[in-house]
Amino acid sequence: MKFTLSLIFFAMAVQVHAQLNNTSFDWSRPVEASDSSRFSLGVNTLGFTKNNEYFNKIADGYTLFGYQLNPYLSYQPFANARFDVGVYVQKDFGINGYETIQPTYSFKYKKHDAYLIFGTLDGSVSHRLVEPLYDFEKVLVDRLENGMQLVMDKDKLFLDAWVDWQNMIYKGDDEQEEVTGGVSIDYKILNKENSTLSIPLQGVVFHRGGQFDDNPNPLVTWWNSAAGINFEKRSTGWLQSIRFASYYLYYKDFSFQKLGIYEDGSGVYLNVEAKTNFNMEFMASYWRGHEFVSVMGGQLYPSVSSTFKSPNHLEDTRELLILRVFHNIKVAENLQLSTRFEPFYDLGNEKFEFSHGFYLNYTTNFKFKKRSAQ
Repeated sequence: MKFTLSLIFFAMAVQVHAQLNNTSFDWSRPVEASDSSRFSLGVNTLGFTKNNEYFNKIADGYTLFGYQLNPYLSYQPFANARFDVGVYVQKDFGINGYETIQPTYSFKYKKHDAYLIFGTLDGSVSHRLVEPLYDFEKVLVDRLENGMQLVMDKDKLFLDAWVDWQNMIYKGDDEQEEVTGGVSIDYKILNKENSTLSIPLQGVVFHRGGQFDDNPNPLVTWWNSAAGINFEKRSTGWLQSIRFASYYLYYKDFSFQKLGIYEDGSGVYLNVEAKTNFNMEFMASYWRGHEFVSVMGGQLYPSVSSTFKSPNHLEDTRELLILRVFHNIKVAENLQLSTRFEPFYDLGNEKFEFSHGFYLNYTTNFKFKKRSAQ
């Protein structure tokens, strides 16, 4: 307990930024006034392999290996509006055929510093959620989100509010509808050239139900939230920046009929991150959760098991020490190679385990010339 309190007081003394640096995985597309009346052809690709050497009863060990491809055609009829139409393809190595082939459609409207998006969202890691609220592996297994989204990105304020409609039902269906929504806010109370102090507020809700389905299961509504304070100090030396962050997380089951073991729970998530000028980043994290259940967060953090062989296993308290080592190399313009090594120590079970990954991201956009006026 003294060790836990010491970490909390340390993080609160130097508070910082905390989500993982996933900028190279961002597939969001801006609206630029100079592209009015212009067609363009874009391509997003990701090659990946991630190996989880887990042998615990909370999260399964497995390997993800394959690639994603998302070519799309864009047209910007006005200075502040853009249409994207394309196809998303995912190939998992070791199987015949493709895991996913799905059309993508997105309409994006820009007003000052705000975007309204309909269709395929700027989702996934673009929400900037912390790991216990959003599992990085969803980038590799469940990337696409479809619905509506409002994004505001200003000097002092980032806001992202969205609805992701995951399962549609029609009258008499034997399934239930599923929808996830969320909000991610980061407000900078200090924004200087070499330092930033901000307050993040995040929330995610999952709902499963429906009113005209033929399914006897009750409605399910789960809520996750996180509130913290972040501080980053930047310099021009070999240590480019150091970040400290502390978050308090909360889980609540708002279902009328409770089916889960836990009705509510909480967690403390503390982080220290260092970025160097030789493309290396280091991040140390401490997690202590009590009866915490995640809506779509990382599988290591909850008190309930997601494993195949031990689905009923529970750990009222989860306590982890996590080290992350990132190496990012810019191979060429718009092409980045990333490697990650993420060992952790499970304090409750006195067990050391790890994961490692290799990722190749390439994004580009070919703009066609505008037609000259006749």
